[in-house]
Parts: sequence; structure tokens; C-alpha cells
Amino acid sequence: MATDHEHPEVTRRSEYRYLFTAKHHGAGSPTDARWLGIITDDEEFGVFDEADWHEVTDTEGWLFGVFPEDGELRDLGTWSQQVATFPRAREGQPWHGFPQWELNDAAPDNRKGEKMRPEKQVFQKLESVGLITARQRKRLWKGDHA
Repeated sequence: MATDHEHPEVTRRSEYRYLFTAKHHGAGSPTDARWLGIITDDEEFGVFDEADWHEVTDTEGWLFGVFPEDGELRDLGTWSQQVATFPRAREGQPWHGFPQWELNDAAPDNRKGEKMRPEKQVFQKLESVGLITARQRKRLWKGDHA
């Protein structure tokens, strides 16, 4: 069973700490968003670090990231999510994250639909900093694989 543990490094820009939570790595309920088991701790932290580096935030201050690889976006979550969400942490506390915005209709009702889609500005920022292309932005906004 997975256990909570903190990444040994902090983010480059804000020096945020990052916590890998068991809940989002298989130890939670079946309705919890989960990272794919093939995503390493360093890769997950890398998505978070890039989100912080480029300040990809929504109006609540949450960070959002993707994993571009060879011009494509890797799936991050067990429901084919390609966008990760990092809710704003309390001051002095480590952040955590999970895959969001399912793309395969397999997610439970509490994890799918437009209510889970990040704000439009998130996709625009991901494009403007070069993490996704215009085509990928349009596909993700519609709920399709990028």
C-alpha cells in the first residue's frame, strides 16, 4: 500500500514542497483520482515544478500541469487524464496533486463532466508558455485526447 511521502527537492521558482499522497496513488476510494502507476515520483514532481515555474494557475491559485513528451501529452491518470491539478496549499504546508479532467468516460460521476474542467485561462496559459500546442489546447478544452 502506498504511503504519504515528500519529494526531497522543492520547486525552482517558489520553493514549494510536494507531498505524494497515498489517496491519489491507489490507497484511496475507487472514486479518487489516481496517478498512473508508471508515472515516477520524479515525473510527477516535474509536472508540478513546471506548473509552478510557468505559473499556470486558475483564479483560486491552484496550479495545473501536463507532461509533454515528443510533441505529445502523456496520460497522467487512470481515467486517461492529461492535466494534473495541484490545489493551493496552506502557508508552510506541502502541495499535493492529482490527475483531473478525465478523457475516457470511465471516471465516476464525481470526477467527470465540465465541472472538472480547468478554467479556459489554464489552457491558454499552457499554450502561451509552450507546454501544449493550439491544437492540443482545443482538443483538451473539448474533453478529447490532445
